[in-house]
Amino acid sequence: MLAYQLRLSNFLAPEVIYIMPFNEYLNLTLLIALIWVVIFSFVGMYKLGTEPNFGLVFARTFVAVSVSLAIFIVVLFGAKEQFFSRLIAAYGWGLSIILVVFGRLLISLLKRWFLQSGVIKETVVIIGNNRVAQELKDFYDRKSIKVLVINKSDFENKTQIISKSKTDQVILTIDLPKDKNLELINFCELNNIKFQYLPSLVELYSANAVNNTIRGYPFIELRATPLEGWGRIFKRAFDFIFSVLALIILFPVMVILGVLIRLDSSGPILFVQDRPGQFGKKFKFFKFRTMFTHLCTGKEYGGKKAEEFRERLKQTQNEGAGLLFKVKDDPRVTKFGKFLRKTSLDELPQLLNVLNGEMSLVGPRPPLPDEVDKYDKKIFRRLLVKPGMTGLWQVSGRNDTSFDEYLKLDMYYIEHWSPWLDLQIILKTIVIAIIGKGAY
Repeated sequence: MLAYQLRLSNFLAPEVIYIMPFNEYLNLTLLIALIWVVIFSFVGMYKLGTEPNFGLVFARTFVAVSVSLAIFIVVLFGAKEQFFSRLIAAYGWGLSIILVVFGRLLISLLKRWFLQSGVIKETVVIIGNNRVAQELKDFYDRKSIKVLVINKSDFENKTQIISKSKTDQVILTIDLPKDKNLELINFCELNNIKFQYLPSLVELYSANAVNNTIRGYPFIELRATPLEGWGRIFKRAFDFIFSVLALIILFPVMVILGVLIRLDSSGPILFVQDRPGQFGKKFKFFKFRTMFTHLCTGKEYGGKKAEEFRERLKQTQNEGAGLLFKVKDDPRVTKFGKFLRKTSLDELPQLLNVLNGEMSLVGPRPPLPDEVDKYDKKIFRRLLVKPGMTGLWQVSGRNDTSFDEYLKLDMYYIEHWSPWLDLQIILKTIVIAIIGKGAY
């Protein structure tokens, strides 16, 4: 209705010559609304129990509205309807995204206000006394949701504690014996309590399991990632189109950055290095140079001396854990290089890698060659998909994240890839790049 009124007002458009009568338009939009509900359901807009997240809500809304509008236009074209205003469709697309996202956020804020005021009550019981349990407690405390944490030693009295607290949800963050797990699951099912548990790495591997029958025998096939078939084709098409548009739009910015890099320190504008890609295949990895040339590793840069200096830093100033090597005040980085890293602008040349098909916009970050040499079997799964310019690690804490969490986030992405997850990560990356949170 707003789109219709906006077109009548001649907003950013020539004067209306002919427009569909409002009663016909209203009947048409009511039919469209029913179709949109179905499409919204398919993309997961009505899934219960998910925590409200602006990035995910926006991504799913964007996809759902765009697909719905595309179907609507195809139907009009097939029906040879030529009197429908294209501007109304454009206005409707923009307004639908804005208002649906706003409505979802408003509902989320109302729920939080009701919780804080005591109008509605929600209780979560967390079983476990580990770091994950504490982080979950802090998370639900901020949402004004009552939280009870049960230690493993108090597990025998769990049913009494859960019953007395009028629990809405139980979260298991520790491993329990099989019989205890079954007992807990049955108790939650019988009492209509939502049950969630933190999976082990092995269980994460089976997220894409499918059932097959061979000669009457049931078999379970483990698929490493949903990035197969049409998923792979969709992702490559999206990467190609996005990288072409981004390179065209950002070319003047990249030229200016190149000039500023040369003015800041002598040496090449780009840092080029061989990196392991999908399945370990080497490719030329591009970045804007952020370090002094003589301190960059590689034969064409600082050579052996740069490698020795890097090793000394790794031994004395490394703030990462495990295979993660990060130095907050890295003496090798130039003044302008710090700005590039803070804003992630040093990653822009990787759009060329995306265009060439060596990288993707979203995926695990490409590791250093010496890191891959130290990989164990479980970490090798990071090489099953193309490395990305950004990923779950960057939008979930970036350099502030430990290597174990970094690995789990990569495993989750590989196992649970979807178009809207990619879109959500891209949108979050833009916000984080502007803020500069966690980057160095």
